[in-house]
Amino acid sequence: MYQTKIALRSLLYRKTQYISLFLVCMAGVAISLTSIAISSGMIKSLNQKAKIYYGGDIALMCSVNSDGLDIYNYKTHIDEIKSVLPKDAIVSPRMDFDARYSSFYFEGVQALQNVIKGVDFNNEKDLISSFTFVDGGIEEMAGSNGVLISSPIAKMLNVHVGDEITFQLETVDDYINTVPVIVRGIFQDSSVFGMYTSYMDFEFIRDTYGRPQNYANRICVNFPNRTVSEKELHDYYNSLSKVLNMYSWVDDKDDYIDATDNFKVETWGFIPLSANLNDVEIMELAMDAIITFIIAILTLIIIAGIGSTYRVLIMKRITEIGIYMAVGMKKRSIISTLLFEALLLLIVGCIGGILLNSVFCSIISLFDFSFIPSFDMFLEKGNLCPRMDVIKSVMVIVAVITFTILAVLYATLKSIKIMPVQALATTE
Repeated sequence: MYQTKIALRSLLYRKTQYISLFLVCMAGVAISLTSIAISSGMIKSLNQKAKIYYGGDIALMCSVNSDGLDIYNYKTHIDEIKSVLPKDAIVSPRMDFDARYSSFYFEGVQALQNVIKGVDFNNEKDLISSFTFVDGGIEEMAGSNGVLISSPIAKMLNVHVGDEITFQLETVDDYINTVPVIVRGIFQDSSVFGMYTSYMDFEFIRDTYGRPQNYANRICVNFPNRTVSEKELHDYYNSLSKVLNMYSWVDDKDDYIDATDNFKVETWGFIPLSANLNDVEIMELAMDAIITFIIAILTLIIIAGIGSTYRVLIMKRITEIGIYMAVGMKKRSIISTLLFEALLLLIVGCIGGILLNSVFCSIISLFDFSFIPSFDMFLEKGNLCPRMDVIKSVMVIVAVITFTILAVLYATLKSIKIMPVQALATTE
């Protein structure tokens, strides 16, 4: 107990000497936690946009004799899929239409497209509603000739919500078809997931392309408001294998597509969201590596700064240490006292760093970064939205405290190898 009192009294008495160490610890922790929060927020935003683009957590595809990814009698298959999945699973048909040879026209201006997503808006309302809409929304999309387009395409065509534009496409029978569509929503996304991607009603794009009413080319499964673990995905795959002829588990969608040439019977592919995002996952790994490097450098600065400075401070207190020895205080107790001082300093510094991190995150979230090309995939409503990653943050704080205490212990052990008489004879 007396060691605690001595440590507290020493910190208060020498607060001017310790303030710089406190600031180093606070700033290092704050920057580290802010980096983690920004990275986590960017990845979460990216994954949410990917879920919208790919239809949820799982995409189920079907092929036979390499005739394409076609699903007939999709309603029957949806009932089979629902029977083996949890009740919170939202199972929806989709039609991804290759729109590279299709265009929108408005008053003589052409806008090329990459893909049109045919969506069941009644079933996927919650997922699609998470779009950041500049204008309009999905309220009138179900069962209509409406279209959701990206903000860059809207600017290119100079259209607004409510305008009628012409959609030209090549049908399944190789005819050119033109249909009027109404702009119902304009979403803010210039990334690879959004700029040249538009969304239409599932039945409308299916009929316009010339497919039969029982047709879809994928069935998507989404689990709203929760993250699906790798174990759960494998469990769902095993469950679906009981009602569908499933291809083996794949970690890359292309592995299934490449194998379709060898299918003699109807074979289903189980494509988890991660299997669609191999290139994106490389980006995430690179981002994690950069953040880890930054945190490692900051942690080393904290350890080196506090450890070396503490040794100087201890040397200046050598007379005080001699007094402690002279009155019978053991070296172990002296070391414990000095380490407790450092621990208190680090805890207060980390608390200050957490508070400063909150300030940094609040300030960063106020800035609009949508002007950066293709950066929208990491943004929500044009802003970065930092999110606290509790596990990583705790690991950083524990690492800072642990390794700094070890550095202080090393400095302390080297500094108190002195006899009491020598210590008392030393002046600061």
